[in-house]
Amino acid sequence: MHSLLTIGQLSKLSGIHIKALRYYESINILKPTYINPQNGYRYFLFATIDYVKLIKICADYGIPLKEFTQFIDKDGQIHIAELLQQAEEKIRLKELAIKEDKYQIEQFKKQINLSNQLDHSSHYHIEPGDEDYFLESTDATILSEGYYHGIQKMILEIKKKNLIFDQRIGIFMVKNEDQWKSFLACKVQKCKKDSLVKNIICLKNSHIHAEHITKHNLENKIKQLSNEQNITKILLLETIEEPYNFQTPHIELRYFI
Repeated sequence: MHSLLTIGQLSKLSGIHIKALRYYESINILKPTYINPQNGYRYFLFATIDYVKLIKICADYGIPLKEFTQFIDKDGQIHIAELLQQAEEKIRLKELAIKEDKYQIEQFKKQINLSNQLDHSSHYHIEPGDEDYFLESTDATILSEGYYHGIQKMILEIKKKNLIFDQRIGIFMVKNEDQWKSFLACKVQKCKKDSLVKNIICLKNSHIHAEHITKHNLENKIKQLSNEQNITKILLLETIEEPYNFQTPHIELRYFI
């Protein structure tokens, strides 16, 4: 007779809550080795410990447990190799997502640092290095509903073109014959030199000044820059700052000397 575990002992040795184990049993992916006919108590083999740990890993990384039965034969044998392969793929995708999230957090922190500098200076000179932006013509103004709908479509288009969205969005403006033309702008990570992707502008070796401004003051500021300094290129970017004001968020205004 094999040594058997109660569900409480299985919970203790595996580190998985009894409620979770009972749920696994209720959807037929965990079956007791023996059920006491007198009291209905369920007993499990020690070999079940690693199996329920694997179930928990799969649950933690998004493999639907109700589909778990596809890995179990009619005679109760479990195709562990297939299960591990799926679990590895889920973990790989999760690691990529975590890497992207960590990168975005770092970008937000950089924005906060720059925001602090802009808040304590006017006409602040910045040297962001070479930056690539994917552009699309628009009539929308920054922070408007049409702007956000357009940006979301652009991000999907960026992914289709195998570009990497670099977490900054805004409006790029160019003046031509006394008329301003606006483009939705999404920053992307560096394009290859032989890239055939159109609608990319590289802001390279540009002499850039930047300042914070609210949307309420934006139109007058653009007129002032155009009239007094003959500015013909402006980049408006959403930004993060500390503390952040949702009612009147600052816009990072960059203009090119």
